[in-house]
Amino acid sequence: MFQMRKTAALVITSVFAASTLLSASAQSTTKSLSSNFTLVNLVSGANNGQIQYVLQDGSEWRASETFSLNGIGDLVIKRQYSDAQLSPNSGSVVVSTDGPIGAVVQIQARGQTPTSGAYVGVSEGAASANVPLVSRQGSSLSGETNSQIIIQNASSQQIDVKVDLIDSTTGNVSLTKNFPDINPNASVEYDLDTEAGLPTGWFGSASVTSETAGGQVAVVSNFFTGDNAMQTFNAFTKVGTSWLVPLFTSRLGNQSGNPLSTPIAVQNVSGAEIPIGGVTLTCKRDPSAPSTEEPTLTRTNSTPIKNTASFFFNPAPDTSGYPEQWYGACSISSGSANTAVFVQMRFVGGDRAGAYEGILGSGTNTTLVVPLYAKILDNGFASAITIQNLNTTTAANVTLTYKKDPGAPAELDCDEIFTGKVIQPGGSLIQNMRIESGANSVPEIPNNCSGSLTVTSDQPIDGFVQFDFLRDSGDGFMAHNVFTLP
Repeated sequence: MFQMRKTAALVITSVFAASTLLSASAQSTTKSLSSNFTLVNLVSGANNGQIQYVLQDGSEWRASETFSLNGIGDLVIKRQYSDAQLSPNSGSVVVSTDGPIGAVVQIQARGQTPTSGAYVGVSEGAASANVPLVSRQGSSLSGETNSQIIIQNASSQQIDVKVDLIDSTTGNVSLTKNFPDINPNASVEYDLDTEAGLPTGWFGSASVTSETAGGQVAVVSNFFTGDNAMQTFNAFTKVGTSWLVPLFTSRLGNQSGNPLSTPIAVQNVSGAEIPIGGVTLTCKRDPSAPSTEEPTLTRTNSTPIKNTASFFFNPAPDTSGYPEQWYGACSISSGSANTAVFVQMRFVGGDRAGAYEGILGSGTNTTLVVPLYAKILDNGFASAITIQNLNTTTAANVTLTYKKDPGAPAELDCDEIFTGKVIQPGGSLIQNMRIESGANSVPEIPNNCSGSLTVTSDQPIDGFVQFDFLRDSGDGFMAHNVFTLP
């Protein structure tokens, strides 16, 4: 796990350095996982920081290290798999800095059939966190499903943690799991595949709560499907009644050979049942979408949603309810009922999968920072960035500033500024660096460039990033949210 503290701090819930990592602690995957993370400066001036690595018992994993950043968008990348001071193991990280920073963590099975996921570091813990989707030995169009929940103590005291696992059908708590005496900054891994208290084929949601007064947790979930696919996402510590999804796709054909669909999970955290029709999904088709059906797509929940249970808008199996080759930006309204929303990105029938958290529609920030972009690197690694206008009535005028990674080839000009870009009300702008030409491409950025992206706007904005290892079999696909500033 990764935590950011401020003086400031950032929490990285799960950090892996080894080639024999999960064999002893998890069964959801038998693969060996490793990690790296990117830190990006969110202030205009100098920003100095310290990185602490913590084993699961709370002890020091390796000596702490320092770093310095200069100017907004400056970045540093730390690769745990090549750090000689880290013994083969898993644990967590705390990053303390003079001012705000952002971080994105990548988890990968290196040197094997790829499995990968990504998530953003947590700037502060919370007394409780919600996970909209968890499973034990379930079935899906992409194979068996299992979940791993990683919980970090983000407070300065030892805490006890309770995990309630809520059945998706009944809304009842199927099992309560207790984790006592978690040391400060330490993390625990809860693998549902080995949980004998849950039946085979179980699906539901989870609520993670500190049972110790004043205790804070940071939570990340890994959702595994089949032999190779993994979706990594942050649990929710904030809830709301209005959410935005920058990219919703329905059986969209692309370079993978498997259709890309984005099931949306809506977890009811209102304290009462949400009736049929209480949640509305409204999507605007992107002008470049292959489909010409339904310029505006509207759907509602067809069944009641019990408190703490989830409902899914799922175009993957619903071939009659959603048009094929369709994509666009969406909003989700739940009236006065609080919900949490997350999005799966599934290349159905294949291994590749990712996930990102829905965006609260109440956001007011007008600057967005992406810690890492990549334009078709030599190893096939590339990114696609989606920027959403949170204002549903007024167009957003945005400026995009690309800043070169110091580790990028010296001969390449990776710095670029784009002005005059317009995002329609409630719409999104895609910067697709996985392609060299065509709709949403960025031909001005040369191949093999990497760095950070800062977007400024006259309207509130937010977004998310997709990463892809284009030349790999298995799951080389991952996604994560971005960072926003006033």
